[in-house]
Amino acid sequence: MNTDNLNINFIRIIGELGANLGLNRSVGQIYGLLYMNDEPLSLDDIVIKLKMSKGSVSLNIRELERWEAVKKIWVRGSRKDFYEVNPDFINVIYKRTNIRTKKILNSFNSAISDFEKNNSLSKVQKERLVQIKKIQGIFQSISNNLPENISLNIISKLSSSLSVLKSILPKK
Repeated sequence: MNTDNLNINFIRIIGELGANLGLNRSVGQIYGLLYMNDEPLSLDDIVIKLKMSKGSVSLNIRELERWEAVKKIWVRGSRKDFYEVNPDFINVIYKRTNIRTKKILNSFNSAISDFEKNNSLSKVQKERLVQIKKIQGIFQSISNNLPENISLNIISKLSSSLSVLKSILPKK
């Protein structure tokens, strides 16, 4: 397989990953293209390579800039905007996943509150709601205690810690 096919396949995979993270697939494809490119690309280059509209590329680049996945750079001799990727792929995904998790937890909190306020609950429903709130509290605590940034070294240590934890938990 030649490098163009490898790049196309990688761009497709990153687009799917982006969609799985709750993003527009195009955001992932643009990130994938920039990630695999040796040089920064202009908006026009991205439009041509990905066969997208300039408006779509521009909008999606802004999204990538917001979470520091790409940055605009100056290229000597050109008046165009060029972009280069933040190569810290793991941190880009981590930050995006963290943001998405916090949004989901906030929506869940709101839904639970609304449910409690707007419904007369039976004893069993109240007990189950207490269980749900405890679980939600645990997830909220985990989310609140995650570091701002992550690295492969931290992930490796976390993986080792989880292996130890798994070994001491009772097996079913």
